[in-house]
Amino acid sequence: MEMKDEIRLEAPRAAVWEALNDPDVLKASIPGCETLEKVSDTEFTALVVVKVGPIKAKFSGKVTLADIVAPTSYRLIGEGQGGVAGFAKSDITVELVEEGPALTLLRYGVTANIGGKIAQLGARMIDSTARKMADQFFASFREQICTPADDAASVAPVGDTGASASAAEAGASAAGDDLLVSMIELADDGSFDWDADAHAPVAAAPAGWLARLFGTAPAAPKPAPARPAAPKNAARHKAAVVTLNRPRQRNAVSLAMWRELAVIFERLGRDPEVRAIILTGAGGNFSAGADISEFPQVRATVEQGVEYEVAVDRCCDAIAATPKPTIAVADGFCMGGACHLAMSCDFRFAGSGAQFAIPAARLSIVYGLRATQRLLALVGVANAKRILYSAKKFGAAQARRIGFADHVADDPLRAASAFAAVLADNAPLTIAGTKVLLNGLTMGPGTLTERVANQVIERAVGSDDYRDATLAFVEKRQPVFVGK
Repeated sequence: MEMKDEIRLEAPRAAVWEALNDPDVLKASIPGCETLEKVSDTEFTALVVVKVGPIKAKFSGKVTLADIVAPTSYRLIGEGQGGVAGFAKSDITVELVEEGPALTLLRYGVTANIGGKIAQLGARMIDSTARKMADQFFASFREQICTPADDAASVAPVGDTGASASAAEAGASAAGDDLLVSMIELADDGSFDWDADAHAPVAAAPAGWLARLFGTAPAAPKPAPARPAAPKNAARHKAAVVTLNRPRQRNAVSLAMWRELAVIFERLGRDPEVRAIILTGAGGNFSAGADISEFPQVRATVEQGVEYEVAVDRCCDAIAATPKPTIAVADGFCMGGACHLAMSCDFRFAGSGAQFAIPAARLSIVYGLRATQRLLALVGVANAKRILYSAKKFGAAQARRIGFADHVADDPLRAASAFAAVLADNAPLTIAGTKVLLNGLTMGPGTLTERVANQVIERAVGSDDYRDATLAFVEKRQPVFVGK
Protein backbone atom coordinates (compact mmCIF):
# COMPACT_ATOMS: atom_id res chain seq x y z
CA MET A 1 0.00 0.00 0.00
CA GLU A 2 1.25 3.48 -0.90
CA MET A 3 -0.21 6.84 0.05
CA LYS A 4 0.95 10.43 -0.41
CA ASP A 5 -0.62 13.68 0.71
CA GLU A 6 0.08 17.10 2.17
CA ILE A 7 -1.56 19.39 4.69
CA ARG A 8 -1.04 23.00 5.70
CA LEU A 9 -0.74 23.75 9.40
CA GLU A 10 -1.21 27.21 10.87
CA ALA A 11 1.90 27.04 13.04
CA PRO A 12 5.63 27.85 12.70
CA ARG A 13 7.76 25.04 11.28
CA ALA A 14 9.78 24.80 14.50
CA ALA A 15 6.59 24.20 16.50
CA VAL A 16 5.40 21.52 14.05
CA TRP A 17 8.79 19.80 14.21
CA GLU A 18 8.77 19.84 17.99
CA ALA A 19 5.26 18.35 18.05
CA LEU A 20 6.26 15.58 15.63
CA ASN A 21 8.90 14.53 18.16
CA ASP A 22 6.73 14.87 21.27
CA PRO A 23 5.38 11.51 22.54
CA ASP A 24 2.41 13.14 24.28
CA VAL A 25 1.30 14.97 21.14
CA LEU A 26 1.73 11.87 18.98
CA LYS A 27 -0.11 9.64 21.45
CA ALA A 28 -3.06 12.05 21.52
CA SER A 29 -3.10 12.20 17.71
CA ILE A 30 -2.72 8.52 16.72
CA PRO A 31 -6.16 6.84 16.52
CA GLY A 32 -6.43 3.97 18.99
CA CYS A 33 -3.04 4.62 20.58
CA GLU A 34 -3.00 3.31 24.16
CA THR A 35 0.67 3.82 24.98
CA LEU A 36 3.61 5.57 23.33
CA GLU A 37 6.91 5.69 25.15
CA LYS A 38 10.19 7.27 24.12
CA VAL A 39 13.06 4.78 24.45
CA SER A 40 15.72 7.08 23.00
CA ASP A 41 15.95 10.18 20.82
CA THR A 42 15.27 8.03 17.76
CA GLU A 43 13.09 5.18 19.04
CA PHE A 44 9.58 4.76 20.46
CA THR A 45 7.52 1.78 21.57
CA ALA A 46 3.77 1.78 21.04
CA LEU A 47 0.57 -0.14 21.67
CA VAL A 48 -2.24 0.66 19.20
CA VAL A 49 -5.73 -0.78 18.75
CA VAL A 50 -6.70 -0.99 15.07
CA LYS A 51 -10.07 -2.00 13.58
CA VAL A 52 -10.21 -2.95 9.91
CA GLY A 53 -13.66 -4.14 8.85
CA PRO A 54 -14.71 -6.95 11.18
CA ILE A 55 -11.20 -7.48 12.58
CA LYS A 56 -10.07 -5.59 15.66
CA ALA A 57 -6.56 -6.18 16.96
CA LYS A 58 -4.01 -4.69 19.33
CA PHE A 59 -0.64 -4.08 17.70
CA SER A 60 2.55 -3.71 19.72
CA GLY A 61 5.73 -2.59 18.09
CA LYS A 62 8.38 0.06 17.72
CA VAL A 63 8.98 3.18 15.66
CA THR A 64 12.47 4.27 14.65
CA LEU A 65 13.38 7.73 13.33
CA ALA A 66 15.98 7.87 10.56
CA ASP A 67 17.45 10.34 8.03
CA ILE A 68 16.78 13.19 10.43
CA VAL A 69 17.32 16.70 9.03
CA ALA A 70 15.98 18.99 11.75
CA PRO A 71 13.66 20.85 11.42
CA THR A 72 12.92 19.81 7.84
CA SER A 73 12.45 16.08 7.39
CA TYR A 74 12.78 12.55 8.71
CA ARG A 75 11.69 8.94 8.13
CA LEU A 76 9.61 6.83 10.50
CA ILE A 77 10.16 3.11 10.20
CA GLY A 78 7.51 1.12 12.04
CA GLU A 79 7.02 -2.56 12.82
CA GLY A 80 3.99 -3.98 14.64
CA GLN A 81 2.68 -7.40 15.62
CA GLY A 82 -1.03 -8.06 16.10
CA GLY A 83 -0.97 -11.77 16.98
CA VAL A 84 -3.30 -13.86 14.82
CA ALA A 85 -4.57 -10.66 13.13
CA GLY A 86 -1.23 -10.29 11.37
CA PHE A 87 1.66 -7.87 11.14
CA ALA A 88 2.33 -4.43 9.72
CA LYS A 89 5.49 -2.73 8.49
CA SER A 90 5.60 0.87 7.35
CA ASP A 91 8.06 3.42 6.03
CA ILE A 92 6.85 7.01 6.35
CA THR A 93 8.63 10.09 4.99
CA VAL A 94 7.80 13.50 6.45
CA GLU A 95 8.86 16.87 5.01
CA LEU A 96 8.12 20.33 6.43
CA VAL A 97 8.14 23.38 4.13
CA GLU A 98 8.04 26.83 5.71
CA GLU A 99 5.48 28.92 3.80
CA GLY A 100 5.35 31.80 6.24
CA PRO A 101 6.14 32.78 9.83
CA ALA A 102 3.09 30.84 11.06
CA LEU A 103 2.29 28.55 8.13
CA THR A 104 3.88 25.15 7.44
CA LEU A 105 3.24 22.70 4.62
CA LEU A 106 3.60 19.10 5.80
CA ARG A 107 4.15 16.52 3.06
CA TYR A 108 4.11 12.82 3.83
CA GLY A 109 4.39 9.54 2.00
CA VAL A 110 3.55 6.09 3.33
CA THR A 111 4.66 2.69 2.09
CA ALA A 112 3.21 -0.21 4.07
CA ASN A 113 3.25 -3.99 3.99
CA ILE A 114 0.51 -5.90 5.81
CA GLY A 115 0.24 -9.65 6.29
CA GLY A 116 -1.92 -12.18 8.10
CA LYS A 117 -5.69 -12.20 8.57
CA ILE A 118 -6.08 -8.44 8.04
CA ALA A 119 -4.41 -8.67 4.63
CA GLN A 120 -7.15 -11.07 3.53
CA LEU A 121 -9.76 -8.29 3.78
CA GLY A 122 -8.54 -6.81 0.52
CA ALA A 123 -6.65 -3.74 -0.59
CA ARG A 124 -9.73 -1.52 -0.92
CA MET A 125 -10.81 -1.88 2.71
CA ILE A 126 -7.23 -1.59 3.99
CA ASP A 127 -6.60 1.57 1.94
CA SER A 128 -9.89 3.08 3.09
CA THR A 129 -9.03 2.40 6.74
CA ALA A 130 -5.52 3.80 6.32
CA ARG A 131 -6.87 7.01 4.75
CA LYS A 132 -9.43 7.39 7.52
CA MET A 133 -6.75 6.95 10.19
CA ALA A 134 -4.51 9.49 8.44
CA ASP A 135 -7.36 12.02 8.35
CA GLN A 136 -8.08 11.41 12.04
CA PHE A 137 -4.39 11.74 12.92
CA PHE A 138 -3.96 15.12 11.21
CA ALA A 139 -7.24 16.46 12.55
CA SER A 140 -6.10 15.64 16.09
CA PHE A 141 -2.53 16.78 15.41
CA ARG A 142 -3.82 20.13 14.16
CA GLU A 143 -5.85 20.58 17.35
CA GLN A 144 -2.72 19.93 19.41
CA ILE A 145 -0.57 22.59 17.75
CA CYS A 146 -3.05 25.17 16.37
CA THR A 147 -4.81 27.13 19.07
CA PRO A 148 -8.46 28.17 18.67
CA ALA A 149 -7.35 31.79 18.76
CA ASP A 150 -5.32 31.22 15.60
CA ASP A 151 -8.37 29.97 13.73
CA ALA A 152 -10.54 32.82 14.96
CA ALA A 153 -7.98 35.33 13.78
CA SER A 154 -8.49 34.42 10.15
CA VAL A 155 -12.05 33.10 9.94
CA ALA A 156 -14.47 34.35 12.55
CA PRO A 157 -18.12 33.27 12.30
CA VAL A 158 -20.21 36.40 12.74
CA GLY A 159 -23.74 35.08 12.53
CA ASP A 160 -26.41 36.49 10.24
CA THR A 161 -24.59 39.65 9.18
CA GLY A 162 -25.44 39.78 5.49
CA ALA A 163 -22.79 39.64 2.81
CA SER A 164 -21.13 42.96 3.66
CA ALA A 165 -19.68 42.29 7.10
CA SER A 166 -16.93 44.64 8.19
CA ALA A 167 -13.31 43.66 8.71
CA ALA A 168 -13.79 43.95 12.46
CA GLU A 169 -16.67 41.47 12.34
CA ALA A 170 -14.93 39.05 10.00
CA GLY A 171 -11.57 39.03 11.73
CA ALA A 172 -8.09 40.04 10.57
CA SER A 173 -5.97 37.97 8.21
CA ALA A 174 -2.33 37.82 7.19
CA ALA A 175 -3.31 39.97 4.19
CA GLY A 176 -4.76 42.64 6.51
CA ASP A 177 -8.15 44.06 5.56
CA ASP A 178 -7.65 43.07 1.91
CA LEU A 179 -9.67 39.91 2.57
CA LEU A 180 -12.92 39.79 4.53
CA VAL A 181 -14.87 36.74 5.66
CA SER A 182 -18.49 36.90 6.81
CA MET A 183 -21.29 34.41 7.44
CA ILE A 184 -24.79 34.60 6.00
CA GLU A 185 -27.84 32.49 6.77
CA LEU A 186 -29.37 30.54 3.90
CA ALA A 187 -32.99 29.63 3.31
CA ASP A 188 -34.30 27.87 0.21
CA ASP A 189 -37.60 29.64 -0.53
CA GLY A 190 -38.02 27.93 -3.91
CA SER A 191 -37.45 31.15 -5.85
CA PHE A 192 -34.20 30.32 -7.62
CA ASP A 193 -34.51 29.42 -11.30
CA TRP A 194 -31.27 28.25 -12.90
CA ASP A 195 -32.40 29.22 -16.41
CA ALA A 196 -33.82 32.65 -15.53
CA ASP A 197 -30.79 34.69 -16.59
CA ALA A 198 -31.10 38.45 -16.63
CA HIS A 199 -31.26 39.71 -20.22
CA ALA A 200 -30.86 36.16 -21.52
CA PRO A 201 -30.49 36.07 -25.31
CA VAL A 202 -33.66 34.92 -27.11
CA ALA A 203 -32.96 31.95 -29.35
CA ALA A 204 -36.34 31.92 -31.13
CA ALA A 205 -36.83 33.46 -34.60
CA PRO A 206 -39.20 36.46 -34.99
CA ALA A 207 -42.84 35.51 -34.59
CA GLY A 208 -43.80 37.24 -37.88
CA TRP A 209 -41.51 34.98 -39.91
CA LEU A 210 -42.86 31.87 -38.16
CA ALA A 211 -46.42 33.09 -38.69
CA ARG A 212 -45.82 33.42 -42.43
CA LEU A 213 -44.24 29.94 -42.57
CA PHE A 214 -46.82 28.08 -40.51
CA GLY A 215 -49.81 30.37 -40.90
CA THR A 216 -49.86 31.17 -37.19
CA ALA A 217 -47.46 32.22 -34.48
CA PRO A 218 -46.37 29.47 -32.10
CA ALA A 219 -47.70 29.50 -28.58
CA ALA A 220 -45.40 30.99 -25.97
CA PRO A 221 -43.48 28.34 -24.05
CA LYS A 222 -44.92 27.45 -20.69
CA PRO A 223 -42.83 28.71 -17.77
CA ALA A 224 -41.00 26.06 -15.80
CA PRO A 225 -42.86 25.15 -12.61
CA ALA A 226 -41.41 26.76 -9.52
CA ARG A 227 -39.73 24.49 -7.05
CA PRO A 228 -41.88 24.10 -3.93
CA ALA A 229 -40.76 26.23 -1.03
CA ALA A 230 -38.97 24.61 1.85
CA PRO A 231 -41.06 23.82 4.94
CA LYS A 232 -41.16 26.59 7.52
CA ASN A 233 -39.41 24.38 10.07
CA ALA A 234 -36.60 23.44 7.64
CA ALA A 235 -33.04 23.78 8.92
CA ARG A 236 -31.37 27.08 8.06
CA HIS A 237 -27.78 26.62 6.98
CA LYS A 238 -24.91 29.09 6.71
CA ALA A 239 -22.61 30.12 3.90
CA ALA A 240 -19.29 31.92 4.16
CA VAL A 241 -18.73 34.98 1.96
CA VAL A 242 -15.08 35.69 1.15
CA THR A 243 -14.62 39.23 -0.19
CA LEU A 244 -11.61 40.63 -2.05
CA ASN A 245 -11.44 44.05 -0.45
CA ARG A 246 -9.17 46.43 -2.38
CA PRO A 247 -11.79 48.50 -4.24
CA ARG A 248 -9.37 51.34 -5.08
CA GLN A 249 -7.16 48.81 -6.91
CA ARG A 250 -10.19 47.03 -8.38
CA ASN A 251 -9.42 44.21 -5.94
CA ALA A 252 -6.09 43.33 -7.56
CA VAL A 253 -4.72 40.24 -5.81
CA SER A 254 -1.36 40.63 -4.07
CA LEU A 255 1.02 37.76 -3.34
CA ALA A 256 0.01 37.91 0.33
CA MET A 257 -3.63 37.56 -0.70
CA TRP A 258 -2.94 34.53 -2.93
CA ARG A 259 -1.30 32.83 0.03
CA GLU A 260 -3.95 33.82 2.55
CA LEU A 261 -6.85 32.77 0.33
CA ALA A 262 -5.47 29.22 0.32
CA VAL A 263 -5.50 29.17 4.12
CA ILE A 264 -9.00 30.68 4.33
CA PHE A 265 -10.56 28.14 1.96
CA GLU A 266 -8.86 25.23 3.71
CA ARG A 267 -10.21 26.42 7.06
CA LEU A 268 -13.71 27.03 5.75
CA GLY A 269 -13.64 23.60 4.15
CA ARG A 270 -13.17 22.08 7.61
CA ASP A 271 -15.84 24.21 9.33
CA PRO A 272 -18.93 22.01 9.89
CA GLU A 273 -21.19 25.08 10.08
CA VAL A 274 -20.29 26.22 6.55
CA ARG A 275 -22.40 24.55 3.86
CA ALA A 276 -21.26 26.73 0.92
CA ILE A 277 -18.63 29.38 0.14
CA ILE A 278 -19.20 32.48 -2.01
CA LEU A 279 -16.18 34.39 -3.39
CA THR A 280 -16.80 37.98 -4.47
CA GLY A 281 -15.23 41.43 -4.68
CA ALA A 282 -15.92 44.79 -3.06
CA GLY A 283 -16.77 48.06 -4.80
CA GLY A 284 -18.51 46.79 -7.92
CA ASN A 285 -15.67 44.66 -9.33
CA PHE A 286 -14.67 41.05 -8.80
CA SER A 287 -10.97 41.61 -9.44
CA ALA A 288 -8.62 43.15 -12.00
CA GLY A 289 -6.38 40.10 -11.56
CA ALA A 290 -2.90 39.84 -10.11
CA ASP A 291 -1.42 43.01 -8.65
CA ILE A 292 1.06 43.86 -11.42
CA SER A 293 2.34 46.90 -9.49
CA GLU A 294 4.21 44.60 -7.09
CA PHE A 295 5.76 42.43 -9.85
CA PRO A 296 9.11 44.32 -9.76
CA GLN A 297 9.47 43.19 -6.15
CA VAL A 298 7.88 39.71 -6.14
CA ARG A 299 8.15 38.52 -9.77
CA ALA A 300 11.31 40.13 -11.13
CA THR A 301 13.33 36.96 -11.78
CA VAL A 302 12.64 33.50 -13.16
CA GLU A 303 12.97 32.07 -9.65
CA GLN A 304 10.49 34.60 -8.25
CA GLY A 305 8.16 33.91 -11.16
CA VAL A 306 8.15 30.20 -10.37
CA GLU A 307 7.54 30.89 -6.68
CA TYR A 308 4.70 33.26 -7.56
CA GLU A 309 3.01 30.68 -9.81
CA VAL A 310 3.32 28.08 -7.06
CA ALA A 311 1.46 30.42 -4.69
CA VAL A 312 -1.26 31.04 -7.30
CA ASP A 313 -1.70 27.33 -8.01
CA ARG A 314 -1.83 26.48 -4.29
CA CYS A 315 -4.50 29.10 -3.79
CA CYS A 316 -6.64 27.93 -6.71
CA ASP A 317 -6.09 24.25 -5.87
CA ALA A 318 -7.27 24.95 -2.31
CA ILE A 319 -10.43 26.58 -3.66
CA ALA A 320 -11.05 23.67 -6.04
CA ALA A 321 -10.33 21.06 -3.37
CA THR A 322 -12.54 22.42 -0.59
CA PRO A 323 -15.33 19.89 0.03
CA LYS A 324 -17.96 22.64 0.17
CA PRO A 325 -19.74 23.94 -2.95
CA THR A 326 -18.16 27.21 -4.08
CA ILE A 327 -19.65 30.05 -6.14
CA ALA A 328 -17.71 32.96 -7.64
CA VAL A 329 -19.83 36.11 -7.92
CA ALA A 330 -18.28 38.28 -10.65
CA ASP A 331 -19.55 41.78 -11.29
CA GLY A 332 -17.61 44.52 -13.07
CA PHE A 333 -14.11 43.43 -14.06
CA CYS A 334 -12.87 39.82 -13.80
CA MET A 335 -9.48 39.82 -15.49
CA GLY A 336 -6.42 37.60 -15.82
CA GLY A 337 -5.61 35.77 -12.61
CA ALA A 338 -9.07 36.63 -11.28
CA CYS A 339 -10.47 34.34 -13.98
CA HIS A 340 -8.38 31.55 -12.47
CA LEU A 341 -9.94 32.27 -9.08
CA ALA A 342 -13.42 32.17 -10.61
CA MET A 343 -12.72 29.01 -12.63
CA SER A 344 -11.48 27.24 -9.49
CA CYS A 345 -14.95 27.62 -7.99
CA ASP A 346 -17.70 25.15 -8.81
CA PHE A 347 -19.96 27.83 -10.27
CA ARG A 348 -19.63 31.36 -11.67
CA PHE A 349 -22.51 33.83 -11.29
CA ALA A 350 -22.01 37.00 -13.33
CA GLY A 351 -23.57 40.41 -13.09
CA SER A 352 -25.27 41.53 -16.30
CA GLY A 353 -22.54 44.14 -16.80
CA ALA A 354 -19.57 41.90 -15.98
CA GLN A 355 -16.51 41.94 -18.24
CA PHE A 356 -14.02 39.07 -18.54
CA ALA A 357 -10.59 38.78 -20.16
CA ILE A 358 -7.31 36.90 -19.86
CA PRO A 359 -4.74 39.39 -21.23
CA ALA A 360 -1.69 37.14 -20.89
CA ALA A 361 -0.85 37.73 -24.57
CA ARG A 362 -0.53 41.47 -23.81
CA LEU A 363 2.06 40.81 -21.08
CA SER A 364 4.14 38.05 -22.72
CA ILE A 365 2.93 35.63 -20.06
CA VAL A 366 1.90 32.03 -20.72
CA TYR A 367 -1.21 31.29 -18.64
CA GLY A 368 -0.50 28.52 -16.12
CA LEU A 369 -1.12 24.83 -16.74
CA ARG A 370 -3.86 24.39 -14.13
CA ALA A 371 -5.62 27.58 -15.18
CA THR A 372 -5.51 26.55 -18.84
CA GLN A 373 -6.85 23.10 -17.97
CA ARG A 374 -9.76 24.65 -16.11
CA LEU A 375 -10.50 27.06 -18.96
CA LEU A 376 -10.41 24.20 -21.49
CA ALA A 377 -12.81 22.13 -19.36
CA LEU A 378 -15.29 25.02 -19.24
CA VAL A 379 -15.30 26.46 -22.75
CA GLY A 380 -13.64 23.92 -25.08
CA VAL A 381 -10.47 24.23 -27.11
CA ALA A 382 -11.72 26.69 -29.78
CA ASN A 383 -13.06 29.23 -27.26
CA ALA A 384 -10.02 28.76 -25.00
CA LYS A 385 -7.69 29.60 -27.89
CA ARG A 386 -9.76 32.63 -28.85
CA ILE A 387 -9.74 33.94 -25.26
CA LEU A 388 -6.01 33.38 -24.76
CA TYR A 389 -4.76 34.34 -28.24
CA SER A 390 -6.82 37.52 -28.60
CA ALA A 391 -6.70 38.81 -24.98
CA LYS A 392 -10.02 40.52 -25.80
CA LYS A 393 -12.76 41.25 -23.29
CA PHE A 394 -16.06 39.40 -23.42
CA GLY A 395 -19.28 40.21 -21.61
CA ALA A 396 -21.59 38.28 -19.33
CA ALA A 397 -23.95 37.13 -22.07
CA GLN A 398 -21.10 35.68 -24.12
CA ALA A 399 -19.54 34.15 -21.01
CA ARG A 400 -22.85 32.38 -20.36
CA ARG A 401 -23.16 31.29 -23.98
CA ILE A 402 -19.70 29.64 -24.16
CA GLY A 403 -19.95 28.04 -20.70
CA PHE A 404 -17.56 30.29 -18.79
CA ALA A 405 -20.39 31.67 -16.64
CA ASP A 406 -23.21 29.53 -15.27
CA HIS A 407 -25.78 32.21 -14.49
CA VAL A 408 -26.28 35.91 -15.24
CA ALA A 409 -28.32 38.17 -12.96
CA ASP A 410 -28.75 41.86 -12.20
CA ASP A 411 -28.02 40.98 -8.56
CA PRO A 412 -25.60 38.03 -8.84
CA LEU A 413 -24.79 37.90 -5.12
CA ARG A 414 -28.44 37.49 -4.22
CA ALA A 415 -28.85 34.83 -6.91
CA ALA A 416 -25.75 33.00 -5.67
CA SER A 417 -27.06 33.05 -2.10
CA ALA A 418 -30.39 31.60 -3.26
CA PHE A 419 -28.61 28.86 -5.21
CA ALA A 420 -26.31 28.15 -2.24
CA ALA A 421 -29.43 27.55 -0.15
CA VAL A 422 -30.55 24.90 -2.66
CA LEU A 423 -27.18 23.14 -2.39
CA ALA A 424 -27.04 23.45 1.40
CA ASP A 425 -30.14 21.29 1.80
CA ASN A 426 -28.44 18.36 0.06
CA ALA A 427 -26.01 15.77 1.40
CA PRO A 428 -22.55 17.32 2.01
CA LEU A 429 -20.78 14.00 1.46
CA THR A 430 -22.43 13.59 -1.93
CA ILE A 431 -21.31 17.05 -3.02
CA ALA A 432 -17.79 16.60 -1.64
CA GLY A 433 -17.37 13.16 -3.22
CA THR A 434 -18.83 14.21 -6.56
CA LYS A 435 -16.47 17.20 -6.62
CA VAL A 436 -13.48 14.89 -6.16
CA LEU A 437 -14.63 12.75 -9.10
CA LEU A 438 -15.51 15.58 -11.49
CA ASN A 439 -12.44 17.70 -10.70
CA GLY A 440 -10.20 14.68 -11.11
CA LEU A 441 -11.76 13.70 -14.44
CA THR A 442 -11.43 17.22 -15.87
CA MET A 443 -7.86 17.95 -14.72
CA GLY A 444 -6.11 15.35 -16.85
CA PRO A 445 -4.82 11.74 -16.67
CA GLY A 446 -3.47 10.56 -13.33
CA THR A 447 -5.29 13.21 -11.28
CA LEU A 448 -8.01 10.80 -10.17
CA THR A 449 -7.19 7.24 -9.17
CA GLU A 450 -9.63 4.41 -8.64
CA ARG A 451 -8.53 4.23 -5.01
CA VAL A 452 -9.48 7.87 -4.36
CA ALA A 453 -12.79 7.42 -6.18
CA ASN A 454 -13.63 4.35 -4.12
CA GLN A 455 -12.76 6.18 -0.90
CA VAL A 456 -15.28 8.98 -1.41
CA ILE A 457 -17.95 6.53 -2.59
CA GLU A 458 -17.45 4.23 0.41
CA ARG A 459 -17.34 7.15 2.84
CA ALA A 460 -20.79 8.27 1.71
CA VAL A 461 -22.28 4.76 1.82
CA GLY A 462 -20.93 4.21 5.33
CA SER A 463 -22.18 7.53 6.67
CA ASP A 464 -24.91 8.38 9.16
CA ASP A 465 -26.37 10.68 6.48
CA TYR A 466 -26.94 7.72 4.14
CA ARG A 467 -28.64 5.72 6.87
CA ASP A 468 -30.90 8.64 7.81
CA ALA A 469 -31.76 9.35 4.16
CA THR A 470 -32.82 5.76 3.48
CA LEU A 471 -34.90 5.74 6.66
CA ALA A 472 -36.43 9.11 5.75
CA PHE A 473 -37.50 7.70 2.37
CA VAL A 474 -39.41 4.91 4.13
CA GLU A 475 -40.88 7.30 6.70
CA LYS A 476 -41.81 9.85 4.00
CA ARG A 477 -39.97 12.73 5.66
CA GLN A 478 -37.11 15.09 4.78
CA PRO A 479 -33.65 13.69 5.61
CA VAL A 480 -31.36 15.64 7.93
CA PHE A 481 -27.83 15.83 6.53
CA VAL A 482 -24.97 16.67 8.87
CA GLY A 483 -21.99 15.60 6.73
CA LYS A 484 -21.08 12.51 8.74
